[in-house]
Amino acid sequence: MNSLRRMLQILDLYGADTPVLDVETICARLNYPPATTYRYLKELCTSGLLIRSPEGYAPGPRFIEMDLLIREFDPLVSRCRPLLRSLVEQTGLDVLIGQQYGERILTTHQETGPERFELLFGRGRTMDMFRSSTARIVTAYLPTRHLRRLYEKNQEIDYVQRLGKEWPAFSAHMQELRRAGYCITKEQINPGIGGISAPIFDDAKRIFGSLTLLGTLERFEAISPEALANLIQPAARAVSRALAQV
Repeated sequence: MNSLRRMLQILDLYGADTPVLDVETICARLNYPPATTYRYLKELCTSGLLIRSPEGYAPGPRFIEMDLLIREFDPLVSRCRPLLRSLVEQTGLDVLIGQQYGERILTTHQETGPERFELLFGRGRTMDMFRSSTARIVTAYLPTRHLRRLYEKNQEIDYVQRLGKEWPAFSAHMQELRRAGYCITKEQINPGIGGISAPIFDDAKRIFGSLTLLGTLERFEAISPEALANLIQPAARAVSRALAQV
């Protein structure tokens, strides 16, 4: 592993449970010598990616600057915003774009509807590959070898077992989602929230992420599943076409 990758691995340690890290923790988790860790931290602070605090090191102002650029100038969102707003206006539901990020799904954009509710997986937050419709439809389109490896790594988790206690049953469930072309889940992460998702593909026809309509169960269930599917699937195809042009 080259030194740049070793330095960037420090950023991988940050999360909701670890917003600030001290040198001792970084050394212990990555097995880096203190001298190397201090050198990497100096470079990350100089670039603005980290900032020193009394408790240790925290994400720095460069992330705020980059977040503003993404919010205002993300080419995919810019191309698709009229479509996303149209979905909100037609349904009264929120719209999410989720992107695969390793073995997680990251919510990269959210268009809000008239109802206000707090999502546990809103913009900037990651979720695993199994629970929500946003993630599950992406999982269904993974290459078989990747899908099986992911399943075997997580098959002891209770909500994964509900999708299939053994690989054949799980694989069959994923095939059903691919045939349908969409996934519906209710109250998988947020109580009282339901969602429907369809896949987004890149220009090489590989799974990229998903497009989701979601809202309170009262509003979500007021629209038939067939009507929601007829909205979300062509919209996801349009986002896929826009992605190919970015």
